[in-house]
Amino acid sequence: MTQINFSVKGLIVRNHEFLALHKVSSRCEYFDLPGGKMKQNESAEETLRREILEETSLLVRPIRLLHQWDFINDDYLIMGVIYLCEILEGEIKLSNEHDYYEWLPLNEDSIPLLTPSLAQSISHLNFETL
Repeated sequence: MTQINFSVKGLIVRNHEFLALHKVSSRCEYFDLPGGKMKQNESAEETLRREILEETSLLVRPIRLLHQWDFINDDYLIMGVIYLCEILEGEIKLSNEHDYYEWLPLNEDSIPLLTPSLAQSISHLNFETL
């Protein structure tokens, strides 16, 4: 039986760059957006704020829903949404899930650096209007 999860990711934009996190793993070659799986009785925006605070120590405000994404393999399905976010306060202090981060240029050249499921989801965005 396939497990189904719902996840929320944040595209945190600052100075025409976005925050990308690298997961601790010798097999991980891509960056991810901050965020994670929804817990019972949480809204998507509550999940987003909680996960970003846990992963980065940043307090953020979701501005608007940008797109949906999904990841499918033999064991599970992750369906999720991506929100455009702004930082309200804090300095980046990564959790033990991630080993480093980068502020990547908010343009098409950065898309291949993201996990393929997220890259495909944000490739249609008009970065000039974010």
